[in-house]
Amino acid sequence: MLKELKNDLISLCKDPFSLGILLLPLPLITLLLFFALGKGELEKMPIGVLDNDQTYTSRELAFAINASPALKIYKHYTSLEDAKEDLLNAKIFGIIVFPKNLQSNSKKGIETSIPFYYNAQFLLIAKTLHSKILPIIFTEDVKAKMVKSLVENKNFAGALSKATPIMQEMSSLYNPDGSYSQFLITAILPCSFVILICCSLLNALVRDPRTAFSQSVSSSNLITILLAKLFNNTIFYVLWWWALMWFFTYIMGLPMRGSWDILFGGAFLTILAYESITLFLYAIAQQSTKTISLISVYSAPSFAFAGVTFPLNSMNTFAHFWSQILPVSHYLELYIHQANYGRLDGSYTFYMALLPFLLFGIAGSVIFVLRTKR
Repeated sequence: MLKELKNDLISLCKDPFSLGILLLPLPLITLLLFFALGKGELEKMPIGVLDNDQTYTSRELAFAINASPALKIYKHYTSLEDAKEDLLNAKIFGIIVFPKNLQSNSKKGIETSIPFYYNAQFLLIAKTLHSKILPIIFTEDVKAKMVKSLVENKNFAGALSKATPIMQEMSSLYNPDGSYSQFLITAILPCSFVILICCSLLNALVRDPRTAFSQSVSSSNLITILLAKLFNNTIFYVLWWWALMWFFTYIMGLPMRGSWDILFGGAFLTILAYESITLFLYAIAQQSTKTISLISVYSAPSFAFAGVTFPLNSMNTFAHFWSQILPVSHYLELYIHQANYGRLDGSYTFYMALLPFLLFGIAGSVIFVLRTKR
């Protein structure tokens, strides 16, 4: 066994392509995501304005919107038809309409709705736009009501209490700043991580001529070779996983409220699960090109079906089924429970969901032995 471990490491070091797969993609993906999404907030999102009122109140609202660091008025439109094409082409993410008689109704105390149209297909952008626009309109509405109340009451405290309604305040317990990097990067990187696990193990199998199906190898030697490759690949990606956790905790400053031991147990089983699936697919397909195609079809949509950006309970039957057959979905759920909620109970359920995937490794090993047996 030790000899095979050493031989696999030597063949890895002699192959630049194999070293590249193991060492380069994950740091590059991490840096790319960090510089693209690490700030965690959208800035200067372009929106359009349709001002049908053309009064001081509408201009004040437009000024307040443009002053927000998250928003930027791209263009003032004369009709919704003019804005429709820009909205469809993503030149603007939304358009706000100031209706006629806005100022007049505001002074008379008549409630007036201010329509805001946006493309809900951009889930993150739509949610952020909605959350940024509402406080601005609410603030301007309070200012207008307070001026009216001051004229009537001549008392600042009374005018403020009359102008400000009782609002329901909701605060996020695990992401108080509303940073999307906390749930995007921590989901995208593991989904990329598991694809690299599969590619690295497949490369290790292809790199060794003794694991080719055209060769005849004794059962005991073949099992030893497979175990050596699985062991080395697992150790490498366990180290990479700890590097990712260090990056999340100390570079991004993300919380870790639960147990590292519980989370590591889930990560270890996830690594073994994807290695088992890779071994099984290679044993079935018998060709590296077919195997990598199957791995891509299986693993590439992981982020979409992981249940992070879209809730599992809102998915259709097929999407929910696909999520359940992805080990990374169970790992991400465990990560959220540990890092964000700090839950120490119920972790065995995630382990139990991951353990059946290891059966693919056993089945793949049996198929390997049968197809290369003398």
